Amino acid sequence: MFTLADVYRAAGAPASPGAEAVTLVGAHYDSRRMGAGRLFVAMPGARVDGNDFIADAFRRGATAALCSRQDPAHALDRQVVTGDALAAFQRLAGAIRARSKATVVGVTGSNGKTTAKQAIAAALGADGPVLATERSENTDVGVPATLAGLRAEHRYAVLEMGAQTVGEIAAYCAFARPHAGVVTNISGAHLGLFKSMEAVLEAKSELLRALPDGGPLILNMDDAHYPGLRALARGPVTTFGRGEAAQIRVEAHLLPGAAGTAVGLHAGGASWRCEAPGLAGPVDLAFGAAFATARALGIPDAHAVAGLRAFQPAPHRMSLRRLGSGAVLLDDSYNANAASALEALATLRRIPAAGRKIAVLGDMFELGPFGPAAHHAVGRAAAGLASLVCVGALSVHYQAGALAAGMAPEQIEAFEADPASDAALTAARARVLERLRAGLRPDDVVLLKASNGMGFGLLAEALAADAPAPGSGGVG
Repeated sequence: MFTLADVYRAAGAPASPGAEAVTLVGAHYDSRRMGAGRLFVAMPGARVDGNDFIADAFRRGATAALCSRQDPAHALDRQVVTGDALAAFQRLAGAIRARSKATVVGVTGSNGKTTAKQAIAAALGADGPVLATERSENTDVGVPATLAGLRAEHRYAVLEMGAQTVGEIAAYCAFARPHAGVVTNISGAHLGLFKSMEAVLEAKSELLRALPDGGPLILNMDDAHYPGLRALARGPVTTFGRGEAAQIRVEAHLLPGAAGTAVGLHAGGASWRCEAPGLAGPVDLAFGAAFATARALGIPDAHAVAGLRAFQPAPHRMSLRRLGSGAVLLDDSYNANAASALEALATLRRIPAAGRKIAVLGDMFELGPFGPAAHHAVGRAAAGLASLVCVGALSVHYQAGALAAGMAPEQIEAFEADPASDAALTAARARVLERLRAGLRPDDVVLLKASNGMGFGLLAEALAADAPAPGSGGVG
């Protein structure tokens, strides 16, 4: 919790009379997320200007706004003016964090951040109240939005931290001041933005460098960059992984009927079993990261396991659903890069099924000049499946990779569409939906995998509901 006076101080402006008495319980940059006691942060953007949504925010119940331009139709003393809304928002988050006694855990990595964050929150939640990043709000505005929700009763805060450039995570850590850090893995996600793997590694390492002396570090021992990351540790290191050398060894087995995944956790001669209903893929590593984090923070194993057994995954991340046709949908449509796409294809192959295995792959964004080769490699990995459906401007590279690996042309369908065009994507998704509705049989397994901007989540929901794929909505 914080006050309107805190907002004025963060903006470097003199507080209005009575500002100390105005209590706020949260903040967000999307006017649609407003309600009583919330601060609307009017962020200028490339496509929309948040200042144009101040009236909408107040209509939806916002108590105050942080903005660069006031709306004269609403109380001016509740609209705090600043020349740099982002900097003021981050200063506000830092002030809220400084007053909190919560143990702050930073979570970063190239893949699996959101599922790991959810699992860590579940494991810690059995020991006390937890604040965790909502969805995947891991950006320069998402991290302070999470911290703005800190309350006195929170014992832990789990912050997901993403990055598209070197220096971003360091900036988050400057105001979030994490006590402990978790790195899920390092791969070529966003390689087009970072330009090199060295830059990716440097960006993710910023979390480690920001930890205090003695700050616990939790690392994936299976990751190729583990030795270099461990060398940066400023405190005890707890490892997880599938190999025997990991302190927390994990294993996963699909439940019968594609009902989910059973995860085995092994540590110090003891073992526990947790089930993740409706979930496939590397959930075992997420659970391993969570169990390792709980151990590093001194939480009893029994508490951590109890929390993991109540784990609720985020949508569109390796979720399994039985469709009306009798086919199984493996929905990993939230986002994609080469490493996570290869993992998704490997998971598809592991699912036992009497029917066919079908992959529907959309463009992977933010790969820059590495994009064609990455799509080609993923296409090669899809060879051997019964069918490949590829969608987007880079679909030709999926197709070329699959053909090069021996897949027959008649097994491949390509739907070219410009990701910058909502109309083109909506039309392409509609054609894919029509093809799947007409062609799926009982016991087939179909994978949906693409970057979030391809809208495959809409396709997944349409398949699950047997309804036409909705078009893309606007952003306010």
